[in-house]
Amino acid sequence: MSPSKGPTTLVIGIDFGTTYSGVSWLICKPGSPAGQPEVVTLWETSHDIRRNNSDRSKVPSKMYYDDNGELWWGFKIPAGAKAVEWFKLLLLNDADLQEHMKDSSHLHDARQSIRKLGKTPIQLIGEYLKVLWDHVLEQISRAKGKDLIDGMPFHVVLTVPAIWTDYARDRMREAAGLAGFFKHRDAGKTTLSFVSEPEAAAIATMPELEGRADLKIGDSFVVVDAGGGTVDIISYKINTVQPLSVSECVEGEGALCGGTFLDKEFEAFLRNAVGEVSWNKMNESDIRRMMNNEWEHGIKEAFSGEPDYFTIELPSRAQIAQLRFSSKNIQPIFDKIVSQTGALLEKQITAVKAKTLRLPKLVILVGGFGRSPYMFKYLKGKVDHRVTILQSRLEKPWTAICRGAALFGAESCSDTSQGQQPLVRSRIARFNYGWAYETLFVDKVHDPRDKFWCPMRQIWQAANQMEWVVKRGEDVLLKEAKTYDYFRYWSINEQGWGEFAKNVYACADLNPPSRMEGNVRKVAQFTIHTDQPKERHKKVRNSNGTYYRQWDYSYKVMVSGASLEVTLVSDGREQKLEKIPIDVN
Repeated sequence: MSPSKGPTTLVIGIDFGTTYSGVSWLICKPGSPAGQPEVVTLWETSHDIRRNNSDRSKVPSKMYYDDNGELWWGFKIPAGAKAVEWFKLLLLNDADLQEHMKDSSHLHDARQSIRKLGKTPIQLIGEYLKVLWDHVLEQISRAKGKDLIDGMPFHVVLTVPAIWTDYARDRMREAAGLAGFFKHRDAGKTTLSFVSEPEAAAIATMPELEGRADLKIGDSFVVVDAGGGTVDIISYKINTVQPLSVSECVEGEGALCGGTFLDKEFEAFLRNAVGEVSWNKMNESDIRRMMNNEWEHGIKEAFSGEPDYFTIELPSRAQIAQLRFSSKNIQPIFDKIVSQTGALLEKQITAVKAKTLRLPKLVILVGGFGRSPYMFKYLKGKVDHRVTILQSRLEKPWTAICRGAALFGAESCSDTSQGQQPLVRSRIARFNYGWAYETLFVDKVHDPRDKFWCPMRQIWQAANQMEWVVKRGEDVLLKEAKTYDYFRYWSINEQGWGEFAKNVYACADLNPPSRMEGNVRKVAQFTIHTDQPKERHKKVRNSNGTYYRQWDYSYKVMVSGASLEVTLVSDGREQKLEKIPIDVN
């Protein structure tokens, strides 16, 4: 849910990444501009990798349990320790992984690690989020004072990859609970919402687009969020330029082809170049230090594809002083991974052009891997020369997601009282969402398997019919409700208040079925109650002259953020039901 519109709220945006995690925060006062988020730093760091790390804008998504069961995390993990990493990927079921990922060494290592620990992925992520959360609250309290922070309600925004399914987000919510996010606080209940990583990155980037002379109403732009594990691509069409507001243009693209896969390829290259004998003489600490200092903070972030030579100093125990190689030697490594992002971008641009009849004006690179000079050069050579590619340097693209998450969470605090439109006016649904209902059976329209006789109404009806209230690929307008009319009936003698459970279903098919079959699956449930006792509802007479009672009501459906909000409408009165998380961003 959104943060309260009453009290001043501390909004915390968390980008829990596959390889690195980042956090930003801001204090949101209703009716006032949100301001720019502050990024959390000052991570505790192990002495052997202290170089360039202690005050970085992100911390490794890694954990290590020593022989005494003590937890070490992030930069603090001791040299040579076999850390648990890439565990974020385990929140997805194997069936929802890309084919080439199912036997990935990343996943194999992560599965093996948690098996040894006897923990589930949710438990492990919960423990990581707990130490991250504790550090974040300590840093914010240092900056603003503990008493001030203790007096504010919290609203947390967690980012998720655009390719994630609804169940993966539910598992993240469970992990957040294990981490203590919802622990009782006197200032009020902590609330949680989700936003997709590319949308968060786009929100952080959009202020920089304000006032650009080359952007006009109807133009579009693409955001490429290249992170450690996933690459997500999203596109927006400009609705207004002053102030800037946008609508998602087409359904986004995404794949597991981030920077960590490049790391693995380079480590394999090194091992082959050094040779098995020398490689095996180095210990885990040697390799870790070499990958951090020489690769992560050297070659990886500097490689542009231009002719050059690189030298890596090897530990003395390897009995090889140094390794020297050229750009040509490692370009195939970059091409293998970066080309996958290129294919995703080309597909997205094609879709944008098909919908808008013109090319996007800009492609904006964000994320840690999005800072790569070679990524810029490769994609520039792939897209039409009329499309401008933008790439900021330093920490800005790396922190875009966590900063955008905080701004996303603060939006409802700062804009509603001013009557302003949200920055993102509408989004594209990733799934179909709806529920089952009964209706009058019509031959050659309904499936005979769904036909049943209703003795109370004395008619043939069709069961298991699907009402898709949100359809995949459609523009989902924020703050614009749709209404669906229904009725329920019962015998004339029934008394008391009625209570009914309603299941919500999802389906990923581009053309979802009209009846409950195939890929239709239950994702949520809500409960409705009659607005008055059953005996007070209107009487209806069937063809036999027998009376029964009928309750006419409606569901008013609105999509807000990443939730399906259902309101029960009966006899002119409204009753808000639960918010149902859905994939619309």
